[in-house]
Amino acid sequence: MLHHLAFVKLRHWEHEIRELSAQALAVLSVFNPTLVVDKILTPLLALCFNKTLHVRHGALLGVSEIIIGLSGNSVQHRQRVLEKAFKTLSLKERNLIKEETDNQKAFQTMYAKISACNYLDECIPVGSTQRN
Repeated sequence: MLHHLAFVKLRHWEHEIRELSAQALAVLSVFNPTLVVDKILTPLLALCFNKTLHVRHGALLGVSEIIIGLSGNSVQHRQRVLEKAFKTLSLKERNLIKEETDNQKAFQTMYAKISACNYLDECIPVGSTQRN
């Protein structure tokens, strides 16, 4: 899913899709920060210099949102992502999502704990060539 968001959806011709994809990367990056830094962030950095405008824009959005997510600030973005996504859902779909189950509560507790950590220091040590 991370790979698809980073290398397919961030290249989408529609800017809203690129923005939502980048925000989703911020939210999801905390689940496997090492993979995100090694396999997603590094190639996205190279795409920031692509000659195609929408590819370059998506890469810049992706890099910035991943850094926000890995820095422990993805909780703030999660609400914004959900609000944008809710606009496209029907009333029935919105009611299903708002319904709180035990699994949702457990996930929210787990996510709040892992998303508050700063993974940048862990994944990109101070003084490394990736950080400069």
